[in-house]
Amino acid sequence: MDEAALDNVLDIILKTEFPSPPDPRQTVQRILARRQDYGITRLGSITALDWIGVPVVQVVRPRSRSVAVSQGKGLTLPLAAISGLMESLEGWASERIAPERIFTASLRAMNARGDWSHLGIGRDEEMLAWIEGLDLLSGRQMAVPLALVDTAYIVPSPHPHWIARDTTGLAAGTSLQGAVLHACLEILERQARCTAMKTPHFFDRCQIDARSVQSGNAGDIMRQLVQTGFVVGIWQIPAPHALPIYWCHVMEDAGRAPFAPLPAEGFGCDISHDRALTSALLEACQSRLGVISAARDDIRTELYNYADAGELAAWRLQLAKVGRSFPKDCSAAEERSLAPVIEALKLAGAHAAVLVVLHSDDRIPLHVVRVVAPPLETNPEADLAG
Repeated sequence: MDEAALDNVLDIILKTEFPSPPDPRQTVQRILARRQDYGITRLGSITALDWIGVPVVQVVRPRSRSVAVSQGKGLTLPLAAISGLMESLEGWASERIAPERIFTASLRAMNARGDWSHLGIGRDEEMLAWIEGLDLLSGRQMAVPLALVDTAYIVPSPHPHWIARDTTGLAAGTSLQGAVLHACLEILERQARCTAMKTPHFFDRCQIDARSVQSGNAGDIMRQLVQTGFVVGIWQIPAPHALPIYWCHVMEDAGRAPFAPLPAEGFGCDISHDRALTSALLEACQSRLGVISAARDDIRTELYNYADAGELAAWRLQLAKVGRSFPKDCSAAEERSLAPVIEALKLAGAHAAVLVVLHSDDRIPLHVVRVVAPPLETNPEADLAG
């Protein structure tokens, strides 16, 4: 990518106003019109499988190199459909990186600044596949290991086993700015979750009083959950920056026979408290339906084990504990901008935030990106495994 192209991408991302999102129904129709190109065979609502009523869909792409079933959630069915389709298309685009964009070099040759030293000690002479990207922090071109960009989760793996891989920072949207924003927010959320997993007494120290969530979309979802027989636990994850990050549990109350009794969890990071908590609550509702439908490739069998009634009752009491009140947003919190998000990445400890544009099609519109922010931790489940 030449200097002029770099400047153009930076201008679009950092200086251009966020475009108004297109009509969601029209976007869904345009994607489905090309579903054969994307390998999508099914889009269906699974909302009615649960009592809650929050719209959740599943999208099936059988020839995926990762999960074949993607999920989407939203405040309306069209928004849930876009969410699910975008998740599926993230995988589609990251599986189809053009060979001419890829080159091979040793870790030592590409690690002059030490940005990739965290990947593996004593691996300097290892030859890796790389792809060029744009560092949003410095504005310079920067190569990224392909293992951290693509989603070829196949056997045998095309990538070294010692590089930890996940899908953090892979995002799609109807604008380039929106896709980059989504990717960066996901990185911040996952990094904060890694920190929370190591924080002593996190669930006691960081709990929010769920009853204090009264307004905005989050308040609407909370009322819907209470009315349909659920208890909710909310925790605000501490972070070294100003962007709010929430972790929530949604769990059936004891008023009826258990259906999917284990707590479902969701996470959200955004520019406002309402947006962040709304994302977390929607994700928790989606997680319940993922278990209920049993259609996803990555659902773990332990989620269907017998649940101890005493343990469930004890956790319901934890969720009902009174914590701090839910913070109120200022009016400026609704202004969407990448500047505070880039600053948050720096404060979180990122040495770089490398953007790789994987796909752009203005006809839909559809933009798929991957952002990699070394050396931030992005896999909370790795702490559980360890």
